[in-house]
This record gives sequence, C-alpha cells and structure tokens, in this order.
Amino acid sequence: MAESDASQASRRKVEGEAALVRGLRSHEPEACSEFYDRFASRIHRFAASLLPGDAELAEEMVVQTLADAVRDVARFNPRRSTLSAWLYGIARRRIQAELRRRKRLKAVPESAQIPLESIAEQPDAQDMASSLAARLDAQRTVAALTGMLSTLEMEVLTLHCVDEMSLKEIGQAVGRSERAVHSLLCRARSKARERLAPDER
Repeated sequence: MAESDASQASRRKVEGEAALVRGLRSHEPEACSEFYDRFASRIHRFAASLLPGDAELAEEMVVQTLADAVRDVARFNPRRSTLSAWLYGIARRRIQAELRRRKRLKAVPESAQIPLESIAEQPDAQDMASSLAARLDAQRTVAALTGMLSTLEMEVLTLHCVDEMSLKEIGQAVGRSERAVHSLLCRARSKARERLAPDER
C-alpha cells in the first residue's frame, strides 16, 4: 500500500511539473507565478549557502536563474532530469560563473554568514536571521566548512541537507553519477563532522 501511495505521489508530481512546463512554454502568467512561488525561496537558500555574506548577489542569482529557466524552458527534457534538478543546474552554473568572474572561489567574507544547520532548519530565508547567537555561530561554521570542503562538496552537501534532493537529482544538477554524488556526500559529511566536532584535546 505504501508503495502504491508513493507511486501515486510520484505520478502526481510528474504530471504537475508537466502542466507547469506547458504553461511556461505558453507564456501563461499563472504558470510564471506558480513557478516563482514554488522555486524562488529554494533557489535563494541554495544561492545564500554558496554566497555567504552577499545577500544582494544571492537575490540576483535567483532572479537570473528563474529568468534563464523561463526563457530556455523549451530546452527542458523531462526524460533527462526533473524540473528541480534542471533548475538547480542553471543556478549552479550562474553562481559558478559569477564566482569565477569575481575571483572569489576561495575568498569568503567573515560577516553575515549562515550555517548549513541553520539553513536546513529554517523554512524560509527571512527566518535565517532570527537568532543573533545562531548568526554569530554561522560565521565560524560556514567559514570553516568553506575552507575545508571543495566547491562541489559544498554544493552536494547543501543540495542534500538543505533542499533534501535525492542522489539522482543532485547528480542531474551537478553533472555527476549517483555513485559519484554518494562518494562526494560521504566525504563532505566526514570533513564536516571532523571540523565541527568539539575539540577534546
């Protein structure tokens, strides 16, 4: 029975995405609004986790990602990926290009940083700044993890822990196999645990 329910939910999701894509391709205002409502906050969380300390740039990445997606929606192929994975792929490429352009791949500002734990626990971007103590903790946590994790490890960890994407969807978004994503995730978690564990010495 559980499998049947899961199968029905999966089918409804696929049908819902197909209807949304048709609406976007037909330039229906309602479809554009639904697209924004469904994905804007999720893409913002993803961008904010990879662009700590630069809220303005994170918001800009959201706008550019959604605009790119609407413009290029004819290229979306549901046989190759889910709509979410395709959209995160666009966001990822946008962010990487901007980071390269600004030569900030390894330079992370020390102010207004957001921890992975805080992002995962908060339902939307506004709640992330609700606790000053958590925010101060954020600065140390994200700076430490960014220094230890590669860009790809950080992306995979964020997509899995924050956006709860499956290994398959993450693979589609970052252009890696499920097995490679699993290895990256294990490595990232191991490094994070090592860095965040209390210093017992």
